[in-house]
Amino acid sequence: MKIKNNILGFSKKLGSSLVLLMLSLSLFTSCEDAYNIGPDDEITESNAITSLTDFRDGVIGVYAFMPANSAISWNSWFTDELQLPSSNNGQGVQVHTWSITTSDATVLSLYNSYFSVINKANRILEAAGNFTVDAEDEAEFNRLKGELYAIRAWAHFKSLTYFSTSYTNDDALAVPYLDYVVVLEKPLRNTVGEVFQGIENDLTLAKDLIPATFNDNTFLSLDAITALEARMALYREDFPTAIAKSTILIDKYNLTDTASFPSIWTDNEDAENIFKLARVVGDDAIGQIYNANSALTYWLASEKLFNSYDANDIRLNLIDNTTRVINKYPGNVAAVGLNHIKEFRISEQYLIRAEAYARSTQLVLAADDYNELRMNRISGYTPESFSNVVVAMSSILDERYRELAFEGHRFLDLKRTGTDLVRENNDCSILNADACTLQNSSYLFTLPIPQDERFVNPDITQNPVY
Repeated sequence: MKIKNNILGFSKKLGSSLVLLMLSLSLFTSCEDAYNIGPDDEITESNAITSLTDFRDGVIGVYAFMPANSAISWNSWFTDELQLPSSNNGQGVQVHTWSITTSDATVLSLYNSYFSVINKANRILEAAGNFTVDAEDEAEFNRLKGELYAIRAWAHFKSLTYFSTSYTNDDALAVPYLDYVVVLEKPLRNTVGEVFQGIENDLTLAKDLIPATFNDNTFLSLDAITALEARMALYREDFPTAIAKSTILIDKYNLTDTASFPSIWTDNEDAENIFKLARVVGDDAIGQIYNANSALTYWLASEKLFNSYDANDIRLNLIDNTTRVINKYPGNVAAVGLNHIKEFRISEQYLIRAEAYARSTQLVLAADDYNELRMNRISGYTPESFSNVVVAMSSILDERYRELAFEGHRFLDLKRTGTDLVRENNDCSILNADACTLQNSSYLFTLPIPQDERFVNPDITQNPVY
């Protein structure tokens, strides 16, 4: 059964009891609310999910809660993607000036959003035992369970990237790995190795349940899982796996040419999208991070970013040449800034493989992938070569800066590659703070465990210095 339209109309079509259930599935910072729920008021999985239809709606509900805005905000605000205009009313300025505390609202939003999705997925998975399905529905039921395992893996990985000091040290503290429903428990942090093992176990379960024929890119398909595995392998510095996984996708998906590329961002071109988070009117509009509406701009693209593009680069169309207004998420007249969020695109896979080749000293292959992407972005492009690994890595990281700008990668790329954050003078001179250069060794490249979390779970370990 094709259910793509269901997710686009989730808030209107989901049954009232299930809506109440999903809204009640909070995590640590609100688990104390359980004390205030009377037995006559409680809506549980056992009475809300009693059929495949309920279960399907529950899975769609979990997708509807998958977050993106807070991560994209953090990566832009914290780094060298943006310049602060006079029209900003304080949005993101604390993060932009690196005045990070344990009570920062964006930090709390990141932490809560991922673990809320994990807990929701666990609740729906737990409800899978409440009913039986007919033989003809078993394949769909299994696929839906597989998608929940994949969502749980994705959310654990995303959370780990912000709240762990390392992606390669298996003994470093990560985040709690949760494969059970949290009610009043106070889980402690697992190690990086333990969380990645949990993620790998979830992805194995997902791959056994999701059929290869399922290819709707608003849901987690096997291709989306492969994209996640490639990204994780790069972060883990497992370069052979990163190459193998990205190659599977590069052999299957095509880059758009310069004529079609702008249509990706108006949601009229889908060829590069491996997995996207569908957004409809009523959802948070991703573009409003930068432009509140057609008349009010909160943030401009940095001069550093704008000047990094070749004059014939089609990606310059996403930044206004005069004002530096960001047009990557234009939305429409009725909903400014409302666009689907592209979580996995094939261009990232080219960059993953290029970096993995470079760091494996396969410089010719690294240059081939780097040049292939740039030839599809820059008219009249002349291919380049890499003389050594340092040159290759610098070029590839710069290309990630250009290609993946405002998509939630820059902070994590600087963090994982050991690269200092350096803003140009034109981008930092207007700040009322010394926020021009941040060494990669700074503790600020790992987010604090939010204070609200520690209030209800005082045994959870805080990150260094905070």
